[in-house]
Amino acid sequence: MSNAKLLAVTVERFKSFEARTRVELAPLTIILGRNNSGKSSLIQSLLLLKQTLSDARPDVMFKHEGVVEAFNLRELTFGWPAQAESVPGPSIVVEWECDVAVRATLEQPRPPDLANLAKLSGVPWLANPPERRTLRTTMSLDTLEVRGTTKVGSIRLESIEPERTTSLVITVGDSGSSCGWNGQSASKIDVDFDHFVPYLRVDRGELGPRDKQRAWHNAHLVLFAQPLQDLKKLLSDMQYLGSSREPPPSLYRVKAAPNELGVSGELAANLLHRREHEIVHYLPLLDVSTGALSVSHTVRARPLVDAVNNVMEALSVRANVRVQEVQEVGFRVLFGEASIVHVGRGLGYLLPLVELGLFADPMRFTGAAEDLSLSDYARSCGAFTQVALEEPEAHLHPKVASRLAHWLVSLAMSNRRMMVETHSDHLVRRLRGLTARAGKGSELERWLLENVMVLSVQQDAQGRSTVTSSRLTAEGGVSEVWPADFMDEATDEESAIYYAKLDKTRDDAVPGDVSWNDADEPERDDAP
Repeated sequence: MSNAKLLAVTVERFKSFEARTRVELAPLTIILGRNNSGKSSLIQSLLLLKQTLSDARPDVMFKHEGVVEAFNLRELTFGWPAQAESVPGPSIVVEWECDVAVRATLEQPRPPDLANLAKLSGVPWLANPPERRTLRTTMSLDTLEVRGTTKVGSIRLESIEPERTTSLVITVGDSGSSCGWNGQSASKIDVDFDHFVPYLRVDRGELGPRDKQRAWHNAHLVLFAQPLQDLKKLLSDMQYLGSSREPPPSLYRVKAAPNELGVSGELAANLLHRREHEIVHYLPLLDVSTGALSVSHTVRARPLVDAVNNVMEALSVRANVRVQEVQEVGFRVLFGEASIVHVGRGLGYLLPLVELGLFADPMRFTGAAEDLSLSDYARSCGAFTQVALEEPEAHLHPKVASRLAHWLVSLAMSNRRMMVETHSDHLVRRLRGLTARAGKGSELERWLLENVMVLSVQQDAQGRSTVTSSRLTAEGGVSEVWPADFMDEATDEESAIYYAKLDKTRDDAVPGDVSWNDADEPERDDAP
């Protein structure tokens, strides 16, 4: 149980992000901005790594065909189309933490001299290693394109501690790879790759037990080898749901149980059919039906179909979802008595969204059927699932879009780490409202202030994107700034209606045409 989780992503020269841009990832990260501002690019930087790991060929180090599709690397590089023969491509940095079994890693057939290991590696605590230790790690990938071929030029790994940073730099060349430890050449250490994940090898018969390069390799096993495996699993298991959905058929064919719901939710019905009676775990939505906020501390264990219907009801959808077998042909998905193909488009968009949150349960389908306290659930999971959503509010009624905020908070409280790109002021306004209505100093208020990050993405006239990170405030505001024109449209329109109503009720009001020009609307003398 490593409790691995992504903490931050940094991009440079990636799409509209020219300058090096680092964004922290909270349990619930909300990404806001105008169309074409660069919001989706932050999610796509992680999807690029995920789709690379999914390739069957381990020699593919950076793949730009898949969910994130590009004709070549230059198409993903700021300033495209560059004309030079060799072009520096995007740089992507991921930062994560995990728990490492230190002593177990060092208990080899010939355990190293710990004092010598600590001295030569530059990591003093290895002299008296703990049973387990939480490590914070970064991996930087620098790409380039040379005569139409995509390459990874270098990989930099850093283990970050308050007192020091230990670095391992791997340079990838046409004739092979080389590495260095804290700036010193490690010529006796060989490097293999599983995609962009490096594996270090040494010939222990060639290196004596007190050789510094042997010590570096042993230190690497603790500082980097397990964290890299955790990162690989985090990215491979990352769940993503885009903003579009495929039209549902009236009849589904039976398929094997999927490992993901598909980028358009196209496998949601199949998952429900194959797994409807298997157990998933979820925290009930925040309840405001009594006028006060009620937060559950019990994680429910329910069959998937029951969990879907529980969440749907909490989101204000009353029709139950069920699967109907069609003998020797396939199955149908029904909302009440109507086939999914005949209900509103919103329900077809909502079903994959609800299922994704349940599927992201780190304990899904394990058979554990007991309800758990939130703290016991977190200990039992020992893991987090990274989830990315684009425009989850699409085609939803404003009330349902508002209650999505409750669902996202409940997911983020229960070992799902959410990245949500949205245009919904209903969803964001409800997040603000939850924070404002939470009792002063309450557990919910503290959680929302500490665990919700709002990223405002803006793009200048030259097409360069920047990000401003903000936290919610106890009064329901933000610590920095909202994106331009996001939360003010509704209030501006209400103000315009109010003043128009006053104008029409004046005794001297006269009929006339309206000149509609949002950009140059004059200020009112009687405006507050």
